[in-house]
Amino acid sequence: MILWVAIAGVGWWSLRADGPEPVDLEAAVAQLETAAGNESASSSDSTPATESSENSGEAPSAGPGASVTTSTAAAGDDTLSTNSGTETTSWDTEAAGLAGVWTVVTGEGADGATGEVPVSFAGYRVVEVLAGGVDESTVVGRTAEVAGAIELSGGALVAATVQVEMAGLRTDDSHRDSHARGALNTEEFPLAVFRLAEPVELPAGVVEGEGFSGSVLGDLTIKGVTNRVVFDLEARRAGDTIVVVGSAPVIFSDYGVTAPMSVAVISVEDHGIMEFQLFFAR
Repeated sequence: MILWVAIAGVGWWSLRADGPEPVDLEAAVAQLETAAGNESASSSDSTPATESSENSGEAPSAGPGASVTTSTAAAGDDTLSTNSGTETTSWDTEAAGLAGVWTVVTGEGADGATGEVPVSFAGYRVVEVLAGGVDESTVVGRTAEVAGAIELSGGALVAATVQVEMAGLRTDDSHRDSHARGALNTEEFPLAVFRLAEPVELPAGVVEGEGFSGSVLGDLTIKGVTNRVVFDLEARRAGDTIVVVGSAPVIFSDYGVTAPMSVAVISVEDHGIMEFQLFFAR
């Protein structure tokens, strides 16, 4: 019986589709520009509005992406702090028109796991190994249920808070997802939260759409456990939107999490990658 289960596992494994590619700044910006082009073409074919958003009471568009809503971090302890105290550098975000709080933009009804549309998402990448080391595959879990904000002041990123609804994480296997929710204890700890620990200087070129690449230090809380982490970050201003992608290695046991498994014949490594793609607008 065990032999037949192993054979079935190998067959199932060989038929699995590859997961989404790792987050990539150029791809995220391209998605945004494509959506903006489609929205512009759609608008040109429709009847012009008879009343502007300023006069009608409707909120102005949050950015060039299609079908977006602005979502801020929850009130209380997870609210973004706007107290910076950062010294002004050779350029100033206020003079450049970038100063202030930018909030996460999410796509309505978008599938956060596909990465094919300009949607904010967060997730993980982890290697699953077939029992006996027969084969291995990288599993990707993502969710578009994210919220948060960043603050720019004095030529720097001075504050950031991002929240992730952990129960929303999805892979290509619903059974694995169920095990993951149990391992993360999402009923008791529904949110994973990242908070920036110290300001990050930004180059003046970001005003003109120059890309930024660097590292950010912050506190990551998963399952009620907080650890200091370093995310490798890339960001770019694209019109009225700031596009940010990043990733960091994570050891699940550091957060009291047992790596989720799909079926009995598969083991999962204790370490993986946390990643995100976020669009911010004001």
